[in-house]
Amino acid sequence: MNTRTLTCHASRRGRRELREAERAARREGLRLLLARADRGVLSPQDCAALRGYVEDEIAECDTFRRSAGGQQVAAARLHRTLAAADACLVETEADRDRYAARLARVEQLAGELSAVVGRSAQCLVEGIRRACWGEDGFAQGGVSGR
Repeated sequence: MNTRTLTCHASRRGRRELREAERAARREGLRLLLARADRGVLSPQDCAALRGYVEDEIAECDTFRRSAGGQQVAAARLHRTLAAADACLVETEADRDRYAARLARVEQLAGELSAVVGRSAQCLVEGIRRACWGEDGFAQGGVSGR
């Protein structure tokens, strides 16, 4: 890891720890004020502090709820992308299998034709066989032999 990465992680960790400490202090204050409210001894300052703590908790909760919603949308988008990629792979594998079967049939026919025809036609059969297996310019998009 480089120093920039370490600094970013340390900074993020520090901010997280600071937020957690603030949250813990706020919740401890809430518990104290709620205990006073149970006893019926809240002062006007306690009421204001209670309201502030509750407003802060609500705001933080709303922020995290929005963040979670955004993460769920992103996760759903990634899920759809992965499903589309899987479907594409299945289709590509089916195409590969279909073309392999065709190629095997052409190879078989080329062998049968080679056994039947004379020497000059065997060169043509070999050319077709090489083209099917990508051993000449035809498979790469070129036009060899012309």
